[in-house]
Amino acid sequence: MTETSTTAADTRARRRPFPIVCLLAISLGAVGVALSSWSPWMLLLAGAGAFGPGLLREIGWLADRDEFQQQAAHRAGYHAFLAAGFAGFVVLAFLRSGGRPAADAADVPALLLAVLWFTWLLSSLVTYWGPQVAAARFLRVFGSLWLVFAVVSNIGPEWTGWAALLLHPLLAVPFFALAWAAPRWPRVSGAILLVAAAGAFWFLGLFRNPNLGLLTQGFTLILFVGPLLAGGVALLTHPRE
Repeated sequence: MTETSTTAADTRARRRPFPIVCLLAISLGAVGVALSSWSPWMLLLAGAGAFGPGLLREIGWLADRDEFQQQAAHRAGYHAFLAAGFAGFVVLAFLRSGGRPAADAADVPALLLAVLWFTWLLSSLVTYWGPQVAAARFLRVFGSLWLVFAVVSNIGPEWTGWAALLLHPLLAVPFFALAWAAPRWPRVSGAILLVAAAGAFWFLGLFRNPNLGLLTQGFTLILFVGPLLAGGVALLTHPRE
């Protein structure tokens, strides 16, 4: 088999539907997080969704994976280990830099678990969808979130006029443009995404605002900067499809 045909076969193999067990686990985790405002013990549901399937597979009670799925799981788990480990050292340095409230230290487990789970999810999606498809979908979701935020923040009590309502949603246009460009020019799009991630980190003032708690800034970093960073790294480190 030639190199071209091998690459094409690898590409088709990556574009596979996300396993139903993973979808159910993610749904269970989301329910647990949503119900945690009613009772903190509901977070155990989130833990069951995040780690339950893996535990069941390790003890042999769940065998639903072929070789591709096992490789994807191992790759995502290693990426999650790297991200959560590095985040742990960053948070440790942040807390020891002085003048941090006790509430920040109490939020560390939630932040590290969020980094762990979110990295696993993004890495798994890149493996199943392929880097270019995954990056394009990340950007569409990210652009949609910015679009909704721009509209909601300019209606109701925040209303300042039609000019703001019409102009602020334009901030979402670059993300939809990059979603279109990612499959066509992956290397260039990946570099732009890394620059955009650094720009978003600076623009949001993360870890420089003493009025915002560690958990708030950490989740902002994960939800808004994370997809940009993941898409950029995926496009630059994976071969062109």
